Amino acid sequence: MIKHSWIIILLGLMTGCEHSDDSINAFITQVENQSRKEIAQLAPERPFSASIFRAQNDRSPFVLPAVAMIANQPRLKQDCWQPGQRSKTGPLEKFPMDKLHLRGVMGSKGKVSGLVQTPEGTVLKLQEGEYIGLNNGKVAQVTSQYILIKETLPDGLGCWQQRNVKLALK
Repeated sequence: MIKHSWIIILLGLMTGCEHSDDSINAFITQVENQSRKEIAQLAPERPFSASIFRAQNDRSPFVLPAVAMIANQPRLKQDCWQPGQRSKTGPLEKFPMDKLHLRGVMGSKGKVSGLVQTPEGTVLKLQEGEYIGLNNGKVAQVTSQYILIKETLPDGLGCWQQRNVKLALK
């Protein structure tokens, strides 16, 4: 009996639903009517005229004219700070700073030294005044938590800027 009543209810629900898409068709027609726009007329095509290249009289087409080359050069500042010339001889100067890790610090007679690990796995002792990294980084301070390094970077216009970088314990 219960099965028959469920079947009758389902049949009643299914017959009560009629397929009507009048509102959808009206909406599509309305959107299509609103989206029609006028297309602007294009200007008539101009005829192409080729010029003859004479290699002995004109400049190479692959080289900028001298005026354009001068205009593209950045203006160099003449009155700015320049670092002194020095050779890179420190063992930690051949590695970028992001590849070096501070692994510890140790002290002796009031001087604190940092223990820096290279990408090769070697641990080297580093003191204040030594150089580290590719950008002429000079160790300014060694504390129990970090090493403060002053790096010298070119600004692209002939001058140099200094920035402070900390190599901290992790």
